[in-house]
Amino acid sequence: MSDYQGKRFKASQIPDPSKPGAAHAAQQGRTSSPQQPRAPRSVTPATHRRQDAPAAYRPSSYSNAKKPPRSSSHAAPSDYTEPPRKKRRSIIPILLIIVGIGLIVAAAAIFINAQIGYKQASDSYQKIEKQYISDKDASGVPIIDFDALAQTNPEIVGWIYVPGTNINYPVVQTNNNSKYLNTLFDGTANASGAIFLDSDDTAPGMVDQQTTIYGHHMNDGSMFNVISDTTDQATFDSIEYVYYITRDATYKLRPLATKVVEDTYSKARTSNFEGDDGLKNYLSEMLDGASAVASDATDRAASATKVVTLVTCRSLSLSNTRAVMVLTPVEE
Repeated sequence: MSDYQGKRFKASQIPDPSKPGAAHAAQQGRTSSPQQPRAPRSVTPATHRRQDAPAAYRPSSYSNAKKPPRSSSHAAPSDYTEPPRKKRRSIIPILLIIVGIGLIVAAAAIFINAQIGYKQASDSYQKIEKQYISDKDASGVPIIDFDALAQTNPEIVGWIYVPGTNINYPVVQTNNNSKYLNTLFDGTANASGAIFLDSDDTAPGMVDQQTTIYGHHMNDGSMFNVISDTTDQATFDSIEYVYYITRDATYKLRPLATKVVEDTYSKARTSNFEGDDGLKNYLSEMLDGASAVASDATDRAASATKVVTLVTCRSLSLSNTRAVMVLTPVEE
């Protein structure tokens, strides 16, 4: 603490205003003008507002008070306009458009490729038909040059012909049932494939109790497309005869029934059935629940000793079902 702050005044040092000269001593160092006595202040609690404060600065009206204008150096020009904001485009619609275009292009490519494949297969089999069918017999059945066919493909075993349809194809056989799913008779890779005899059957066919022949169901109506359509009774009835031709014989066959089965139905490709009634029981099972049936199917099934079974997919979809048409021989 400094000397000045620590100094205390004694009562004797305070001038007495009743004494002469005291007023003069009290006002030493001050102005010469007479000093008016101040009115005593009233002490108010800190929480009270001063009633003599200007209204503009009272808390109740402060929020409504106008702010002082900005200086001219910070004011915005009167002709200034805010540039338009760019709208943000969502990326999702753009991606959907790109995906849509991609799907359209992919679908177009698949369609064009399929049409090219159909044309290639059609041209190939038309060429074979012209080259290797020398003529037709009195009933209109084609006469096949098997020696010439064997030079093109030694796996040739027969020929199948269905009057009134597009079925007029060579039949091949190899040691598996997959090769000719995507291979034409002339060896060209193509989704139309070829008509082929089951690999477990005895060539050239019509030797075992059941001769099973496979063909694709193509959307252009080729191969075994019509066999799938025979699940309709009217289409079934429109096919009167089917001819299976080998080097040694021509077999005339009649449709017995067409049934839709699962692709795992092994009886449709069984060459020989066990027991004396094995074939008879199989044919009875095929007639039960068949989509289309011949009018005399029951009698023919009971007396049949051999059958030819034509198998195809129901469609090009991912269906696991097959259309199976069973035929019985009329004569050899």
